[in-house]
Amino acid sequence: MNKYNVPEDIDELFENGEETYTIVDYNIESMDNIQSMSFFLELLNIPDDNIYLYDGTMVILKHNNYDYKLRIDSGGLGDFYSHKFDITIEYD
Repeated sequence: MNKYNVPEDIDELFENGEETYTIVDYNIESMDNIQSMSFFLELLNIPDDNIYLYDGTMVILKHNNYDYKLRIDSGGLGDFYSHKFDITIEYD
């Protein structure tokens, strides 16, 4: 079973604003929350230039077209194959 509820890219991520995304995939290697954050960022092809802060299970992204930043917190959904990503808006 696999289910990816994620945006296409960083533009869609910022357009959607506050949201919760999930990845459930029993066909990939098991991951802890730090590994799932890396997987999420790679899946969306997030450029290093857009990463304002990277702190393991928490990342803050910036985007030139928006006056806010997005905070991403990774967490689990009960096992090492099911992951969630809570997105919140942060203003300076």
